[in-house]
Amino acid sequence: MPLKSETLDILGYFRDSWAPPECDEINTFAVALTRSLKAWETPLERWPVRNRQERTPIGSQKRAIIHARDGDCCRMCGLANVMLTVDHIIPRSTFPADQLDIADRSDNLISACWPCNEAKSNYERPQRKRMGVVVACWYCLTPELDEDERLPYPVDKLVYCGRCGGDSHVPEIAGWVL
Repeated sequence: MPLKSETLDILGYFRDSWAPPECDEINTFAVALTRSLKAWETPLERWPVRNRQERTPIGSQKRAIIHARDGDCCRMCGLANVMLTVDHIIPRSTFPADQLDIADRSDNLISACWPCNEAKSNYERPQRKRMGVVVACWYCLTPELDEDERLPYPVDKLVYCGRCGGDSHVPEIAGWVL
């Protein structure tokens, strides 16, 4: 995760968060454990507060699809069968007031239990964006078409479909991803 001093453009961070790792090292449990321990040793920094706008509630349909995408468990501690909240990966208060629609998009939201959500606050955490969610993907919306007729324009954004419950692709057009 970039330092706050390097995070001048929040949209630039979103573009870079999907970048593949630059090294070809094999991730083993020992490597992952070592990285996690180093992450806990470093002092936590807070994201800068850029707005104090009132929050609009996240809709129940969007909330349910996000929980389904995340396997109905907390993505921070892994607990299942608990009451889940929806948490912002990059805090909503970090976004400028004119970019709050990006803050509440599903690829910036994860399922979290209440204690994890409260503990995170607006501290920087080494977490990447999640896959966005849609109510229904292109394939669910057009089941009557042949395979060749199904794609009128390029579909290249990977998303989680709330209807078929799997990974799918949608066009890079505003409004598809919740």
